[in-house]
Amino acid sequence: MKTITMRLFTIMVCMAALTLTVLADAKTEAHERRKARKDEVAALITSGEAEEGENGFLEPKKAMSKEKQALLKDENADRKIGYEAIAKEHKTSVEAISKAAGKINRKRSAEQK
Repeated sequence: MKTITMRLFTIMVCMAALTLTVLADAKTEAHERRKARKDEVAALITSGEAEEGENGFLEPKKAMSKEKQALLKDENADRKIGYEAIAKEHKTSVEAISKAAGKINRKRSAEQK
């Protein structure tokens, strides 16, 4: 019985480590994609087509081309990956992280105008 318990514990530790590694990789990849599209996202905001939402995600302000809609969708998807990873690291909710990010993003956006 002790051997089975130890094996199960070892498996659980390995699974937890693998999960954290996958989350870290996803967060890093999302961050790299966001860096690559940073100028395009800034142009959407500067042009008034999108704005930083209070929830930490970009929100459209007016009609956009399908290409720009895809850009907004991809940016928000990568933000969500980052928020989820940070929430897990800090043992808090994704909503709390996204709202905090929303405040920061809105302030930065206002300073750039």
